[in-house]
Amino acid sequence: APGWTAGNSDGLMGRLFLEYVEAETVHCCAACGTHLAAHDQIVSKAFQGRHGRAFLFASCLNVNDGPPEKRLLLTGLHIVADIYCNACDTRLGWKYLEAYEEGQKYKEGKFILEKSMTLKEDDYRSREAEAAAEAEQCRAEASEDDAMMLDSPDASPERSGAEAASEQDGAERRHRVTGARTAGQALPAAHDAEVGAHVEQLQQRGGANN
Repeated sequence: APGWTAGNSDGLMGRLFLEYVEAETVHCCAACGTHLAAHDQIVSKAFQGRHGRAFLFASCLNVNDGPPEKRLLLTGLHIVADIYCNACDTRLGWKYLEAYEEGQKYKEGKFILEKSMTLKEDDYRSREAEAAAEAEQCRAEASEDDAMMLDSPDASPERSGAEAASEQDGAERRHRVTGARTAGQALPAAHDAEVGAHVEQLQQRGGANN
């Protein structure tokens, strides 16, 4: 169809084949940005989809059809097939295959694209640019926080549980050794005092006997 050009992929070896719309305003998949339809292909904006407002397009590319099914819509019974984005498999709306009422025959072969599932290409690019800028700002702030933590005098690597236990055990051993040394130093002095007192008692007894 006029206004459509093939993409760079060739569809071989499992590679995805997408087509691109050459138009001033292009409607894209809101999830991945794949081109779907030119704005001038809109037949009507007065439709209702599963998730709110929907547009009826005369043509649509880069979609694949689900199985056909009878569906009772607001305007009567139709045979339709849900349509999915070729790139990300998002359900975008449906295709009219057959209308049972004569006044609805004009829909046959046309496509419903739900407004909540699509974006104009300029809006999609703006949204992606804003998201990229926010992500970059978050990365910058995280880097600044990490740098501040490294510069902090209180910053030190966290010790493992084994290291903390080993240090505590060493402190307890040092405390026991110090206590033993202190007790060992006090013992001779106490012993000498006790011996001196005993000798003095013996001398006193000896003097009394004399």
